[in-house]
Amino acid sequence: MPDGVVQWFDGSTGEAAVLRGGRVFPASLGDIDPAARHAGARVHFDIARDGGVERAVGVILRSGTHVSRRQHRFGTLTGARGPDDKGSAPFATPHPELGRDLAVHPFEVARSWARALTAGDLPSALAFYAPGAVVHADGVSYTGRSHLQAYWEASPLLGSGRVPRVAGDGDTVVVGWERVPGAGATTAMPAMEVRCRVEHGQVVEQQAVTPAEAPPVAEVAGPPGSGPVPVAVVTRGEVGAAEVEYGQQRLGQVVAQVGSPVLFARLKLTRAADPARERPAVAEGSLDVNGDLVRAHVAAHDMREAADLLERRLRDQLAHRAAHRDARRHDTGLAQPGEWRHGDLPTRRPEWFDRPVEERRLVRHKAFVVDELTAEEAAFDMEQLDYDFLLFRDLATGHDALIAATGDGYRLARVAPPGGEAASPAAREPATPGAAALAGPGGAAPQLIGGLPVIEVPDATPVLRVDEAIERLDVGADRLVFFANASTGRGNVLYRRYDGHYGLITPD
Repeated sequence: MPDGVVQWFDGSTGEAAVLRGGRVFPASLGDIDPAARHAGARVHFDIARDGGVERAVGVILRSGTHVSRRQHRFGTLTGARGPDDKGSAPFATPHPELGRDLAVHPFEVARSWARALTAGDLPSALAFYAPGAVVHADGVSYTGRSHLQAYWEASPLLGSGRVPRVAGDGDTVVVGWERVPGAGATTAMPAMEVRCRVEHGQVVEQQAVTPAEAPPVAEVAGPPGSGPVPVAVVTRGEVGAAEVEYGQQRLGQVVAQVGSPVLFARLKLTRAADPARERPAVAEGSLDVNGDLVRAHVAAHDMREAADLLERRLRDQLAHRAAHRDARRHDTGLAQPGEWRHGDLPTRRPEWFDRPVEERRLVRHKAFVVDELTAEEAAFDMEQLDYDFLLFRDLATGHDALIAATGDGYRLARVAPPGGEAASPAAREPATPGAAALAGPGGAAPQLIGGLPVIEVPDATPVLRVDEAIERLDVGADRLVFFANASTGRGNVLYRRYDGHYGLITPD
């Protein structure tokens, strides 16, 4: 059952149209769930052939949160794997077209193995190994079921209940566990990583290592009525112990006043070595608030100032989250212009060093699996992750797209299909589920997201090589260039980093 967007619904005739990947599927009243009978609703549906025409049947509203047209926003961060991970997990959203292949995907195999191990179900964990599988640990290689069983029975991971973090690194899948502090040797556990090579749905080789630079984990007082909250601290550059302690205190003051349980916190302090940086102290904070990820990123002249700004920014983000949840409970109409940004201070970003053109290099290339999202979902994720822009795959057209914050709204650009424009009028979904109550076949919904205007780039996205995109970024005043890669046809983002060099983001 694929995902789609209701393009329009006409209550007088009972006819509707559902968009999916640039294709329009007609639908009738009897095939649409009442909750999904409005323009912009994101839905699941089946496809049935009727007289040679493919129609949408069994149209139901997608399950989950933020689906009502009366809510200000649409989208969640369920796909965000962790504070430092870029993009959503590859299979955070349904992919019915993969069928049973999903069960043998390397990420899912490694994750299921790790969960069985930490749950204490060793027989189930051993069932994921292929015949002849080998585990390398402490300079020793273990092979055979009895040797693997003996190794993991002696591991502190077995039955620990620790939640694994799964990420890809080339041809391997990295399963990691953060260090857990404790009062005694029986409760403290070191950080650990297991690099897995998965073939045909089975683990064929593993390398168990203890990271040399595991981030220290401290504790701060949690919200009233809850216990202490672990805080992972990461430092880069010359950051003193007093500055780390001050940053923890400021973060602890935020955590202590959160009205919901805080499951985990992370503090990253970076001091740039570049003397040309006007504000070299960078502070980043992440809070797991009852399953929701709240992030902030600030820069300042010194680390104490950065910690103060981080505290204020996190408070703004938490107030933003609380106001949004309150609006979802009590809203009785559409969002008014400016309501979504009320009380939120603009983010202070670190400046970028104006490095001479001849010294600039492409020093960072990030590739990740992009989610299929509507423009509103992408804007929501971008703001919650505290990003300036977000690369995603447009659900209605099926093409790569970019949404960027402009200060007073958003800018939206899409990769043009071969031989066509960026998005034909018939393939554009209404910008918000509540922007148009009933947009008929001849109607057009206003381009608004949360009451803020959306400037859609009318020109087709240029088709460039990476070196051509670099040349365009050099001669222009923009911070980034969104283009269709001449080799792959996919949407790429070339951006200028804080150090004046270039970074490249590509969909995997």
